[in-house]
Order: sequence, then structure tokens, then C-alpha cells
Amino acid sequence: MSDCQAGIPAAPLSGRRVVVTRPEGQGVAVLRAALEARGAVVLEIPLLEVEYTANPAELGDAWDDMGKFDWLVFTSANGVRGFFERFFETFNDIRALGLARIACVGDATASAVRQYHLNVDFQPADATAAGIASELTQREDIAHLRLLVVTGSRNSDELPRALETVGKAIVQTLAVYAVTENDAGQLDATESFRRHGADAILFASPSAVESFVAQARHLTPGKSARQPKAVAIGPSTAASLREHGIPVAATAANPAPESFADAVVRSLAPAG
Repeated sequence: MSDCQAGIPAAPLSGRRVVVTRPEGQGVAVLRAALEARGAVVLEIPLLEVEYTANPAELGDAWDDMGKFDWLVFTSANGVRGFFERFFETFNDIRALGLARIACVGDATASAVRQYHLNVDFQPADATAAGIASELTQREDIAHLRLLVVTGSRNSDELPRALETVGKAIVQTLAVYAVTENDAGQLDATESFRRHGADAILFASPSAVESFVAQARHLTPGKSARQPKAVAIGPSTAASLREHGIPVAATAANPAPESFADAVVRSLAPAG
């Protein structure tokens, strides 16, 4: 007897094909489980690869000044992981951070910080560069305070510039991870995606959107295949999709896997 026959409603994504483009190890297992719990068939096409690395000179400058920063600003969970991997190669005591307070962009970033038994002092509601700078300066006067912004190699300088311009802060940046593009044509699930398509495709960063667009020759489903709807993890990713002319079917309320999976359900729900 089927679930529907037994009076049990079918899973909301039952029979739906969903593509996850996140790099391997970046919370993919948890996201996959959340999607499969809703009935989805998940295809993994990791468009990017993350390598934790840093410029030795930039790293040395940051470590020389460690203990002097007023704020540490983390823009991603990858930044948190990369920072502390390098940090504990040099320091054996978390107190080497000094009295710096910690700002995080997004729930996933804040969660990564808390794994080191550290509190998050500030998390902006608006995750854009302008929003972060505006909210932090409204919270307190950061003029002439020293801020270390921890980023990745492909992050723009928009946030540091906003903090310097809006807040008049003294800003230093440290890139602790590099993001490179995977060759989608070599990935196991790509051929299945081209032949059969999918109902939804999930994007977890603007960089993933850029990689998808750059590799469109490998990632275009056939005419008879299902044409996927794009689902974004947050506002910046949604903005990147729109900039490339890709309609956004849904945006997750927050970066948590459950929220991302719920956004997929919304994107595929019948109209009305």
C-alpha cells in the first residue's frame, strides 16, 4: 500500500530531481539528507573546489598584529575554518586572539565560530557589504578601530572598502582559502543532468553561479529533459543569478540546510 493510499501525504519532493552544486565537504551531506528526507533524488555536481591556503606575507602581517585587532570579521564558514587552521599552526592558545570581538555574516559562519567555543558579538541582518558596514557603524563608532576581515581569494574588496568609507575603520584583509573551478565535463553526474535534466538546481554562492554560466556548454539539459528552476542560498547569490539572466524560483530564508531544502519545496509547489 502506498503512502497516499494509507492516507499519509507523499513527501513534497517525491520523484523530483535536485542538483546540488556545492563543493564536496561543504555541508553537502547534511543538505543531501535534508533533500532526501523530503523525497528528492539528489545529483551532486560540485562546480567549485575549496583549498585552505593563504599568502605567507599576508598571514605573517596578520599574526604580527594578532592581539591588536578590535574586530575579527568572518564572511563565510570557509573563512572561519581556514583562519583557525592557520592560527593553530602558529599559536597554541586561543587567547592569542586578544580582546577582539567577532562579527559574522550568516548563520553558517556564526555556527562555525561557535565550534571553537567563541561567542559571536555581531551578526548583521543584511548580509550585503553595505548592510554590514551600515549596521556595525549604527551599533557603535568604529572610526579608527582596527578590523581584520577574513575572506577567500575570490571575494571582492567591497566589504573592506565599505567599512573604511562608512565606518572610517582601519581595515586589514586576510584571504585564507582559494576557490577554483571544477571541470563540470569530467563530473560523474553531468551526463545524467544533460540527458534527463532536473527539477531544481541549488546555488550556494555567486562563485558557483559564475562557474555554472562559464561552463554552460557542459550544463545545458537537452530539449526533452527537465529544465531546472534555480534556487539561491541567499540574497547575494540570488542577485548574481539575476545579473546573469537566470530567474530565481526561490531564495532560502537563511543558509541552514533545512531552510535551503524548504526553499526547493517552495520553488516547486503548484501555483495557487
